Amino acid sequence: MTHSVMFHHFHDNFHLPSQGSLSALDFDHMISWLSDRYDILNAQDYKSKFLSQSLKNTDICLSFDDALKCQYDIALPVLRKNNISAFFFVYSSAFSDNPDSLEIFRYFRNNKFDSVDEFYNYFFDFLIQNDKDEYLIQQSQYSSLGNYLSAFPFYTENDKWFRYLRDQYLGNDKYKNVMLEIISDKGVNINEVKKNLWMREDELLKIHEHGHVVGLHSYSHPTQMSKMTVDQQLKEYQQNLTHLSNVLKTSEINSMSHPCGDYNMDTLSLLKRMGIQIGFRSNMGVKEIKSPLEIPREDHANVFKEMKQ
Repeated sequence: MTHSVMFHHFHDNFHLPSQGSLSALDFDHMISWLSDRYDILNAQDYKSKFLSQSLKNTDICLSFDDALKCQYDIALPVLRKNNISAFFFVYSSAFSDNPDSLEIFRYFRNNKFDSVDEFYNYFFDFLIQNDKDEYLIQQSQYSSLGNYLSAFPFYTENDKWFRYLRDQYLGNDKYKNVMLEIISDKGVNINEVKKNLWMREDELLKIHEHGHVVGLHSYSHPTQMSKMTVDQQLKEYQQNLTHLSNVLKTSEINSMSHPCGDYNMDTLSLLKRMGIQIGFRSNMGVKEIKSPLEIPREDHANVFKEMKQ
């Protein structure tokens, strides 16, 4: 079965280790391990073979989400060493004066506590203190769902419960307010946190010029695109496309990945109308390729786990 392997975070002496992050050596070993089992195609070759329906079952590609600076600093030299080009899926607010908070909050929970579980306990206690009755109601509803986020087997139970509270209970605005209050309580300066999280536009252009494929990942990286109206979704991707076209000086942007793997039929329809030819999910929950915009991806955490066994 052909698919992609998805990457996000990397660490070195400058970029701090975080939940699921890889070192350059980890990444290099993973490429070797994958090369023994699959044919890692360059991104352009993967796209061409996919569109011509000539992919083999052993063909895979590598993809990176969110335009993170650690990818540029750590993963890119390893790709160059192995002569591999990859997909880089970019959300545009990361390059604005007002980037989406998702990555900032992730950095905070991974690096301003002794462990991510310490953050989770702080976060859960905060919600209990604010409205214990509602918290217990949400806990009951969460339990009734069975295995929430079962498509992401590397998530711990705390990971899943946190994401349920964030996405299903709080929603974007309430979650942001809660996190800003916790960050304030901890005395952390958000402007300092966001300084080195994302690439610069000139670095993104270099990635494009070196033969990697840069694609859409929305403007603001909503965690639940499927809950947005068609017009809101279209604005997300149109702003994203306009920004990347200007930075990369090209009109040939026709690939994408779904933020958090969340989308609906409206999303697929509008992406087709925009001329997007190939799109990727964020998990292997649906193993077959249902359409050119729904190619499954294996999270590197699952690959890393398999390597260790």
